[in-house]
Amino acid sequence: MEETTRRRIDRYLDTHDGIIRTVDFQRAGLHNSYISTLQQEGSIVRIKPGLYISADAQTASGFFEAQLALPSAVICLGSALAHYELSTYEPPAIQVALPRGNRTRGPEFPPVRRFSFGGPRYSLGVVTDDVDGRPFTIYDREKTMCDVIRFRRTLGQDVVNESLRNYLSGAAVNVDLLLQYARVLREEGPVLTHLRLLA
Repeated sequence: MEETTRRRIDRYLDTHDGIIRTVDFQRAGLHNSYISTLQQEGSIVRIKPGLYISADAQTASGFFEAQLALPSAVICLGSALAHYELSTYEPPAIQVALPRGNRTRGPEFPPVRRFSFGGPRYSLGVVTDDVDGRPFTIYDREKTMCDVIRFRRTLGQDVVNESLRNYLSGAAVNVDLLLQYARVLREEGPVLTHLRLLA
């Protein structure tokens, strides 16, 4: 690859936060064959067809990359627990909530496990956070705890107990908000049962 082409690509990556969308890349007058070259060099990583990220711009968690591929995804369940350091459980794939009926193609990398949420289960408690300066949406601690209790058979009771115990002993605990969410989500009974068991 010529030095002038390399500089143009570097400028493109700088102005696009390290993200390559093939449509924008072509509009910038850069040929798709350069993408293959960059990929072979290990300079960029393919997230899904038509979407790449600079190896230097990747985040440790992969949350940002998952949301690039699935813009309506919200980090949830085990991945949210890991982010908030409420559990030692690390899911093998990033767990994301998507609105019911969402058919958007997921990323090839990082691996993602989808959960279909509808109504308030999807929209309640969504906040924006960041890792390595890259923003993503995630459920707050209280919504995460409601979801973890709801999906206790999927995650395992030991994960539920550990995360709820850590949540209750943390500085950011808000039991009133937790119970408010539980009422909206019709999870008040299971949430209260778990709170009593750990009291």
